Formats: sequence, structure tokens, C-alpha cells
Amino acid sequence: MVSKQENIAWGTLIAVMLTVSVAYALQRLRDDVPVSTALPVLAEVGRFQLTNQFSIRVGREELEGYVWLVNVIFSRCPGQCHQLSLQMAELQRKLPQELPIRLISLTADPEFDSPAVLHRYAGRYGAESNRWLFLTGPKREVYDLAMQGLKFSVVENENARDATIDELFIHSASFALVDRQGRLRSMVQIEDRDAISRILKEARALAEEPWK
Repeated sequence: MVSKQENIAWGTLIAVMLTVSVAYALQRLRDDVPVSTALPVLAEVGRFQLTNQFSIRVGREELEGYVWLVNVIFSRCPGQCHQLSLQMAELQRKLPQELPIRLISLTADPEFDSPAVLHRYAGRYGAESNRWLFLTGPKREVYDLAMQGLKFSVVENENARDATIDELFIHSASFALVDRQGRLRSMVQIEDRDAISRILKEARALAEEPWK
């Protein structure tokens, strides 16, 4: 005769086996779905015209057909922005050059970050001129692209007099991925443990999507 304890033990074992089976099945389903189709369209990036580190105008038309990998930095920031730029440099090294991907760093401090300043900043991180763009321009236009199109948070610190250089501007510590049709598809926080591997995987997947 089966005891109550044995019934409980068998019930627990069956429940664990079912849980594992369901988790495995769900994982197989996720694995069978292409990464790009699993990324929702979060927003449509509107038209813009900004200036890169070579004083060349760059807008949505110039980026047509490319996946954009975007972050927000400012050159005077020694902390968080340094980390963001190091991560972008790592992504530049790991992404094959033949992929239709452009790396973009928007400045949160356009009144200070002129093209010449950004050109020097780009040199510190080994930015390849044909792949990694640093964009500046009128503050309103830069912030509109960052906040409206790319859903970043960017705010000038109202208490700048009492702030450290790091705190002059408060902005998102994340990367935005925009597809070849100019649609925001993903946001990845730099604090995520697998941030780099996730960005690489998603960027490659978006690069394989048709755009016409």
C-alpha cells in the first residue's frame, strides 16, 4: 500500500518533470523563431538632419538600408559615457565590417560638443570613420531625435552649478537598435549582464531583414 508520503513524493516528482518539459518546449519554440521577428516595432524614427564629427550632414536618408546601433554620450563625461564608448568600441570590433550596420553616438551636450570636439573624442576610442558616427547639431533637434524617435531619456541638470562633470547631463545608459527601415526595434541597458552578446545577436538579425 502506497503511503501518503510516497504519494506526495511522486506528485512532486511529476510536477517537476512537467515543469522541465514545459520549459524545454517553450525554449524550443523561442529558438525556432528568428530573433528579428521577435523584436517588436517600438517607434518610427522621424526625419532629422544633424552633423557628424567631420562636419558632414547626416540624416535619415543617409542611413537608409542600415541598421543603427545608437547610444547617448557627451565628451566631457569621464564616467558613464566612457563606459558606453568602450562598449561601442567593443561592438565595432566584433561586428563584421561587411554587415550593413552603423554605430551612432548622439551628444547630450551639443553646445560644447562641436564636430571638432567629437572628432578628437572619436579618436580616443578608435572609431572607424565609415562605421561609427558622432552626431551633434542644434540642441532641440538632437534632443528630439534622442527622446521622440529613439526613446532615450536626456535631461540637462538644472543644478549644473553644484553638479560634477558626470552630472551635467542625465541620460539613458542604453543602446537603441533601429532596423533598416528606420524603426526602433530594441533597447538594451548596459547594466544587463549579457548586453554585448544580446546586441550582437539582435544587430545581426536585423541586418538580415529585407528593407525594400
